[in-house]
Amino acid sequence: MKPPLRVLIIDDSPDDARLIVRELQHEFDPVVDRVETSEEMKSALNAENWDVVISDYVMPQFSGLSALKLLHQLNIDLPFIMVSGQMGEEVAVESMRAGARDYLIKDNLTRLIPAIKRELKEAFVRNERRKAEKALHATEARFQSLVEQSLVGIYLLQDGIFSYVNPKFARIFGYQQNELIESKTLLDLVAESDRNKVIESYLNLLGENAQSLHFNFQGKRKYAKIIDLEAHGAKTELNGKPAVIGTLLDITERKRAEEELRKLWRAVEQSPVSVVITDTEGNIEYVNPKFTAVSGYNEQELLGKNPRILQAGTMKADEYKQMWETITAGKEWHGEYHNKKKNGELFWESASISAIKNTEGQITHYVGVKEDITERKKSIEQLRQAQKMEAIGQLAGGIAHDFNNLLTIINGYSTLLLRSLGIDSPQHKEAEQILRAGERAADLTRQLLSFSRKQILAPKVLNINTQVKNIEKMLCRLIGEHITLVTNMDPDVGLIKIDPGQVEQIIMNLAVNARDASEDGGRIVIETANAELDDEFAANHPGSVPGSYIMLSVCDNGMGMSEDVKRRLFEPFFTTKELGRGTGLGLATVYGIVKQSGGYIDITSELEQGATFKIFLPRVHQQMDTITKPSTEEVPQGSQTILVVEDEPGVLNLVVHTLNKQGYNVLETTDPLEALEIFDQHQTEIDLVLTDVVMPFMSGPKLAETLTQKKPGIKIIFMSGHTDDKINFEKILEKGVPFLAKPFVNGSLVKKVGHALGNDAIRTETVKA
Repeated sequence: MKPPLRVLIIDDSPDDARLIVRELQHEFDPVVDRVETSEEMKSALNAENWDVVISDYVMPQFSGLSALKLLHQLNIDLPFIMVSGQMGEEVAVESMRAGARDYLIKDNLTRLIPAIKRELKEAFVRNERRKAEKALHATEARFQSLVEQSLVGIYLLQDGIFSYVNPKFARIFGYQQNELIESKTLLDLVAESDRNKVIESYLNLLGENAQSLHFNFQGKRKYAKIIDLEAHGAKTELNGKPAVIGTLLDITERKRAEEELRKLWRAVEQSPVSVVITDTEGNIEYVNPKFTAVSGYNEQELLGKNPRILQAGTMKADEYKQMWETITAGKEWHGEYHNKKKNGELFWESASISAIKNTEGQITHYVGVKEDITERKKSIEQLRQAQKMEAIGQLAGGIAHDFNNLLTIINGYSTLLLRSLGIDSPQHKEAEQILRAGERAADLTRQLLSFSRKQILAPKVLNINTQVKNIEKMLCRLIGEHITLVTNMDPDVGLIKIDPGQVEQIIMNLAVNARDASEDGGRIVIETANAELDDEFAANHPGSVPGSYIMLSVCDNGMGMSEDVKRRLFEPFFTTKELGRGTGLGLATVYGIVKQSGGYIDITSELEQGATFKIFLPRVHQQMDTITKPSTEEVPQGSQTILVVEDEPGVLNLVVHTLNKQGYNVLETTDPLEALEIFDQHQTEIDLVLTDVVMPFMSGPKLAETLTQKKPGIKIIFMSGHTDDKINFEKILEKGVPFLAKPFVNGSLVKKVGHALGNDAIRTETVKA
């Protein structure tokens, strides 16, 4: 099959054109168009892509040379063969100079086909070369554009001088390109401190072995500002001589960012709170040392895991769902949850979890910052408990104060009523029941005052071992034969300063509590010992103070108690016993006594594991006191004048009535200011002042101080149902001022007054504390 050939013939003779076609058909399958004018030639060139042009030399309206000129004008490169009826040498040379590829005589076309084949090959070669050159020029343009617009500095260095720099390179140093090319040396742009390093690096590159370089150095901008740079370079040649081509990056901001990142990294690594980073599925990618320290897991045990491994199972599924919905929405979640350490220990954490987003705002990770708040929650709970106990104590103290006044009246008049009734009187038994109920109520108010730390104390320096021995037999009867009582007392135990009756109350209440926890029998152990509480103990036991103490321990092997019970243990009226078996004031009383005495209570207990109460009372280094007990002899009547000051009218009437029956002359008032006026009017007559302690306008001690200034040596007796924060009762009692605690019975009143006035001869038996 003959190859196709597209031939444009320029000839005014159709016959001559047919001769050419006939010759071509020997080797080709020609597609031919014949034209005679320049316009026809233009139209034909626009209509088809021709392989070759064959043109007559001379025509009436056109010529071969004009056709060549037209091709050049149109910038069309086609093989052009000139043919003519006759052609001399000069015509042929002229045609070749004009651009014809060959010339033939019409009478001899044997060279036509070889000439066409040759020209087609040469045209192909020329065309391919043009394509290559065009591609090269395009590539060069692209690379030139790339270099010129590059965000990386590019340079060509030879003999230490810049042969080329791109705009970015110039901008890095604050110059224009023309200020650097063939003008500046490499060292002109290097900070003094790094010049030797830069020279050595480039000399090594230009040596025999090295092929490239990469190093960081400090450069110098046009106006001397120092910047951090990263240089890359490779060997090349320029004009046959060694050169270096490379890139330069300004890494000043990157180094600053890296330094900031290092700081942040150190901060996170050394953070006192836990930090965890997860992927979007919640798988752990990073934990800081604090996280591992708190959780007990090492880093390798956590990476790739889900934080669910810490869940304690106490948080509801809805709460986790709400947390996950919050952070996946790109919001920050704050909250607390109960987690579990590797060793199974439960702990509380306060957490803030938020999303980490990329520059497009897409969530890539989650970060959680968590703090172990276990101790804080314990402290808050302890503070809350202490505040609750304080509030209950204030309420209890206020109630007890009011009740003591009422009970003083009830019990006093009950006593008077009993004395006025014969033993056979039908009303005697009823009156006796009233007095017994009043006495039980008085005991309850005493316990409330003990809890509220407002009970008036008469502290003595004593040995706690003596107190335990004094009531040991009574304790045995109290706890019953089914429980074994063991005492283990340190013979070298130090001294404490406390109201002796309250020590006995502590021991008895703790023993009763231990007995009730051991209904099926058991063992109660009472121990005493010297103890030192250090700073570490105080830090772990809020409410305690470092120092020297005497420890009283009461331990049982009974049913123990839960954490909930331990939290409410000292609340007044709180009890786990059946209705009718206790008031719930026993341990509340112990709590109040210990606190009022400056001590501390430590409890250890678990369900079915018994309980141990350790009472720490401050150790003192003073002389041990003696304890006196007044006899029960009747007090003779008196005739002296007594000023009674009591703001509660009912109590005042009872006291006045009782003293009048004993023969005393009584002046009375409910107002301490009026008492001053009465005293001024009867100063020479008044032998004793009996005054309440807590009163409006002026306290009892302040009144006594004023009266003593008016009449030195005047005898004073205080009476009160509770202490007051503004009055230091301990100092008052240490001065030997007599005191009568409400509620009191009439006998106590007249004995105290008679003793103060010397109307009795009270015998006392002295016992060692």
